Amino acid sequence: MFAKILVPVDGSENSYRALDAALFLSEKLGSNITVLHVMEQVPITHIESQKLLSELLENYKKENQDILSKCLEIAKQKGITINTILLQGNPASIILDFSKKEKYDIVIMGSRGLGKFKELILGSVSSKIVHHSPCGILLIR
Repeated sequence: MFAKILVPVDGSENSYRALDAALFLSEKLGSNITVLHVMEQVPITHIESQKLLSELLENYKKENQDILSKCLEIAKQKGITINTILLQGNPASIILDFSKKEKYDIVIMGSRGLGKFKELILGSVSSKIVHHSPCGILLIR
């Protein structure tokens, strides 16, 4: 039924709860889980120092890798192996394209990751996924 589960995470508590739900489902059904984190494009206006720019980008990538490392640790504690993927771009577009291309059966994600102000201005990633996903969606609060 749900052989392939995609869990987009953003480092919020809701996204980690979504991972817990996916792990629970995987225990019951033997599903394969892929955890996807999408790094947003870094808005760089003008940084003259190439060294400073390089350090900033390296730190940003490490912070994003740490989110996936935490997911690996959560799964390991439950004795479940997961796949992790780090991509870059617009989160909603990347998640939709990836889930369609890889033919996932279900996407399990947190209902909110961003703060309410950002969500109001940018639009909710989860809302875009719900309205345009090619597969089933399970939102976790």
